[in-house]
Amino acid sequence: MRFHGGDDLVEIADSASYLVPISEIDRARKYPYHAPSGGFVLSNGDLFHLDESHLSHDRKDGILAGRTAVLSVGSNRAPVQLLRKFGMSATVPVTPARLHDCDIVHAAILGYYAAVPCTAFPSSGTIVQLNVAWLDDDQLIQMHRTEGIGVAYDFVEMQTVEHQFKLPIAPVFGYAARAGVLDCGDGMPAGLAAIPVEGRQFTTLTQDQAAAKLRQLAKIDDDRTMPQFIAEMQADKSTRDAIIDRLRPFAIQPQNPPWQLQAVQIDGIDAYL
Repeated sequence: MRFHGGDDLVEIADSASYLVPISEIDRARKYPYHAPSGGFVLSNGDLFHLDESHLSHDRKDGILAGRTAVLSVGSNRAPVQLLRKFGMSATVPVTPARLHDCDIVHAAILGYYAAVPCTAFPSSGTIVQLNVAWLDDDQLIQMHRTEGIGVAYDFVEMQTVEHQFKLPIAPVFGYAARAGVLDCGDGMPAGLAAIPVEGRQFTTLTQDQAAAKLRQLAKIDDDRTMPQFIAEMQADKSTRDAIIDRLRPFAIQPQNPPWQLQAVQIDGIDAYL
């Protein structure tokens, strides 16, 4: 892939491992999916290395020009999810970042594909290794839709993001779960096992453990296997909504979070709720 400046980006050697299609059951069980540790570009269904030397420090020039920086805290970190959301023809640059004084924890919601999704939550001294997806205007609108903006998630401006590349000063946005986070015991949330964290202060749960906890709290921890439960939840929005309603007493809202709400209204979100 050739980018502004004339040099070629080099394809990631094991890129296929990040782009293997995920079954409907594994969309829930393997959330938040496999993501490279550094910068990358997803372009036309392929994955390329991206490092600081490839970037222009002028916001009006280069591969990031005209794009909005959006912090990825869960599945949006992963190339396979970006490919699913934006399609084979999309180009999405992604840069590494660290989120300070927050952890990434399980939200008090059941996603439309039956994962227990995640959100940032204040945690003094905790540092999370994440990435930032640089979205063009159409991609940002589609991302709002897939996040269920205004219903499942709010669009926010993040205040404690540290880029790992030297980049022009510009706001970094993200998504915060409107329902709050899941009380996983003693009024405390639980962090995602799949997310690299320094100084975690909360219990850590895998996706399967979080799903089991959700079923316990919603009083639906019956004899259905997890694959059976996932398949039924994916097929029945009314049942998902009822479970989300049952989780309200077990939801924790952040106090003084390091982000600011942004006003956004987007149509077409019903398919992602």
